[in-house]
Amino acid sequence: MNDQKSTEKKYNWQDTLWVLAIGGQAGLLIAIPVLLGLGLGYLLDRTLDTLPWITLLLTVVGMVGGPILVYRWVSTTVKDKLEQKTKEE
Repeated sequence: MNDQKSTEKKYNWQDTLWVLAIGGQAGLLIAIPVLLGLGLGYLLDRTLDTLPWITLLLTVVGMVGGPILVYRWVSTTVKDKLEQKTKEE
């Protein structure tokens, strides 16, 4: 019975909370560039009387740039976390 408990991996709540935090931050990193592109594009379009072209362009730039930012940020963050875990063991 003791052998079974020792072979089972302990559940780590800190890792679960870390993953949830990463997911929340990744969601914001996708949403913020899109919303900034939308808002800035709308202001420029109203000023330059070109509605909706600049809004569409900057929103698409935000839609492409957001996931790229998330990929770069998550890959470095996960790499750092794995290195930290291996140093602890």
